Amino acid sequence: MKTIISPNGKIVIIVFSFLISLYLITQNSHPFLSCKSENITIKKDSIVPWQVPEITSIPDNAEGAEIKLGKSIFVDTYRYIGPDVKDVSKRYARTNMDCQNCHLKAGTLKNVFGLIGTYTRYPEMDARSGKVINIQERINNCLIRSMNGKAMPEDSKEMKALVAYIKWLSIYVPKGTRTEEQGIPKIQLLTRAADTSSGRMVYLGKCMTCHSEDGEGALNIPGNIDVPADSMKGYDYPPVYGEFSYNEGAGMYKLLTAASFIFSKMPYHYSELTVEESYDVAAFINSKSRPVFKDAGKDYPDLKLKPIDSPFPPYGDSFTQLQHKYGPYGPMLKEGEKSIMIKPE
Repeated sequence: MKTIISPNGKIVIIVFSFLISLYLITQNSHPFLSCKSENITIKKDSIVPWQVPEITSIPDNAEGAEIKLGKSIFVDTYRYIGPDVKDVSKRYARTNMDCQNCHLKAGTLKNVFGLIGTYTRYPEMDARSGKVINIQERINNCLIRSMNGKAMPEDSKEMKALVAYIKWLSIYVPKGTRTEEQGIPKIQLLTRAADTSSGRMVYLGKCMTCHSEDGEGALNIPGNIDVPADSMKGYDYPPVYGEFSYNEGAGMYKLLTAASFIFSKMPYHYSELTVEESYDVAAFINSKSRPVFKDAGKDYPDLKLKPIDSPFPPYGDSFTQLQHKYGPYGPMLKEGEKSIMIKPE
């Protein structure tokens, strides 16, 4: 005897099948899921120790030569891609600063933008650009902003060498793990706005000796350079403002980033400034003239992810540009905004 399912019965079966499929998908158990072709990295999120590879671990071959070149570029950037090198096509940086002016001790020092484990984080979602970027793009961001330069081709000898060096620094940090000492530490919240006038006095008393009265840094003494180079104009102490310093698009142009860096390591290695002095001198430095970054307003297209100390509008709140640049940030936090740079109370 032939069984005929009524239209209403068919609808019930379809709805039931859909609900079963939806449940299986949420449990990652649907049979069709096995057809997906992309490889998904499982984030273990396990913490590994901060471990700097020994120089002796660099192989004595072409790969090792590339790593060593990358380290040399990192430490003496001006010699290879600075504004005074003989090959004009290699002038990617518009300042004679070095990568290690921010990433101290060739990127090996923890809590001051150390690079141990950085390579294995990429590709990574970049809130500033609103897209996933690779390690080469991250390096070029530093070149364009902190070095006020232009992007290097990803297939250039210099880019490949820098990537090889950063990869070597991360050999003890497997994909999916992390270290806790990357970046810079969180800093205590200041309950008032940073004061540029007080910051000027801090600068004159505790920063000027190295970075000079006009903020333009101290150039290398030629006799201190062991290897002949195209340019002899690198810095013993980098410029912190003026035409040869980082531009307005750099991370250091944000108050919380600059204050945390200064509080963690300045004066160099002594770390003797108070939290208030660190905020104030960071505000003073960033109040001074420096190269303009014309696309700064395009950063952080998702305003919910925009740092509270981002000095350029638009913003997703009612606070002024001046308050975003200098604080106080307490009122923003009370309205539910967040900052990865502020130490929890």
